[in-house]
Amino acid sequence: MLSLLLMIVTLGIGYLIWTLVLWSQGLTPAKKIMKMRVVKAATAQPATWGDMALRQLVGQWLLNFIPLYGLVAALMIFGDGNRCAWDRIAGTVVVDER
Repeated sequence: MLSLLLMIVTLGIGYLIWTLVLWSQGLTPAKKIMKMRVVKAATAQPATWGDMALRQLVGQWLLNFIPLYGLVAALMIFGDGNRCAWDRIAGTVVVDER
């Protein structure tokens, strides 16, 4: 919801540029505001731009065309390790920086 609000406020283009810049730090605009970060599960290092692209574009957008994928993928957070399907696809985990 926060991502959608930010996208509307920045008219899409600013949000897209902001997102692409933040991916190199393992962040999204919403995660930056919420003081969270995406890190590699194996090393705890910030996710790279490629990891974030895989996580966001494939895990959260492309695979959502499969019926019920979004629901099942999101509910996976309640399973082992608190990781959604897109985190498992990219080998990442979201951590709280507070």
